[in-house]
Amino acid sequence: MLNRSREDFKRALTRADGWALRLTPYDYVVEYVEGRFNIADPSSRLYDGHDGAFNETAIPWEIAKLEANAVGFLTEEEIKKATVVDSTLTQVSLALETGIWPKHLRKFEVLADNLHTMDGLITKEGRVVIPEALRPKALEVAHDGHPMAGKLKTILRERVWWPGMTKDAEEWVKSCQTCATNGNPERTTPMQRIFAPKNIWETIAVDFNGPYSRFGGIYILVLVEYRSRYIIAHPVKLTSFEYTRSVLDDIFYREGFPKNIKTDNGPPFNGQEFSQYCADRGIKTVYSTPLFPQQNGLIERYMKLINKAMITAASNGTHYMDEHKAAVKAHNCAAHAVTKVAPEVLMNGRKIHRGLPLLMRGKVNVQDELIDQRDQEAKLEGKKREDTRRGAKECHVLPGHRVIVARHSRAKGDSRFDPKKFTVMEQSNGNLLLSDDDG
Repeated sequence: MLNRSREDFKRALTRADGWALRLTPYDYVVEYVEGRFNIADPSSRLYDGHDGAFNETAIPWEIAKLEANAVGFLTEEEIKKATVVDSTLTQVSLALETGIWPKHLRKFEVLADNLHTMDGLITKEGRVVIPEALRPKALEVAHDGHPMAGKLKTILRERVWWPGMTKDAEEWVKSCQTCATNGNPERTTPMQRIFAPKNIWETIAVDFNGPYSRFGGIYILVLVEYRSRYIIAHPVKLTSFEYTRSVLDDIFYREGFPKNIKTDNGPPFNGQEFSQYCADRGIKTVYSTPLFPQQNGLIERYMKLINKAMITAASNGTHYMDEHKAAVKAHNCAAHAVTKVAPEVLMNGRKIHRGLPLLMRGKVNVQDELIDQRDQEAKLEGKKREDTRRGAKECHVLPGHRVIVARHSRAKGDSRFDPKKFTVMEQSNGNLLLSDDDG
């Protein structure tokens, strides 16, 4: 098949050529099967040879017909016919003539000065009052092009009216699957701040940064101690547990085992090996919500420091090990903006002699109550600022509600949300446990 002349290769490859190229790495035998025995070709082989009676009025090649807009238009004549048979609007028309309003027409009576009859129609300030039977069609016609609730209400208010039209328009948009998959996500819930633990090395966070293709695709395993904000960073070739374990073993050999370790749901932290590793050492694993790194925000904040060090190495032509070590050292030996104490001082209880002279050696007296106060004040102030900036509000999604989920990544033309629906099983401050139709 591929032994063709040069002239033949000037044309595009056929589908057969594509299959031939895919099969070149394999040894195989081609076996001919007659079409009548080949089930791969059923559409033309399963015909029984009998047709029904010929219908001259039907187009024989037309299998189905799709209309771009099945709604069409809502005409004045259609509204007039529906108004005549609408019991409510019939009574409204009579009340406008006689001035006698039944109690159940109170919502029309309050607008009597603005209501008029005109050639079989009832109008309100130049807009047609739509009979109840045609309101769904009016909404569907106005919603052509899928405007969101605000624009849909504007379109309707310019042309038609009926009691409760604004609420009906909002509900219509909410029920539209297309609008739902392209709409805005729920507002974020108010932040829940977790204050610093009472003891050093009680809680740590671990995450990977990378890969850095400029440096051979390496990752940086970053560890942060929650009370002191002390950072440990170590390069690894891969994010597999094999590489992660050796780094953790080395750190835990020096510092001991923490009580809690916070991670995201990426490898290797989502594997059985890591879970068993922590369980054997009495370490409780705490996982952040998938695709929501803000829940492990302390360590995510310090990824900027690592990125800056790697960019510096690339820009200056220096070794990335030297740069990231220098950046981590600078962070650990400088007073932290919140605690006002250097992370390494809180971590070790003493100042460490670095490149500059150190005259005052020995143990440093740290006021734990003051550290706690500064930590709480900073976090509460940050919560207030961020909740205001993001317009946070309490989550109104409850167990039993049906929801759709935003796509993690999407190409041009993809909707913001995946149309697949889930049922909310549990809800805690916006953290949802969902179940699909398969359970």
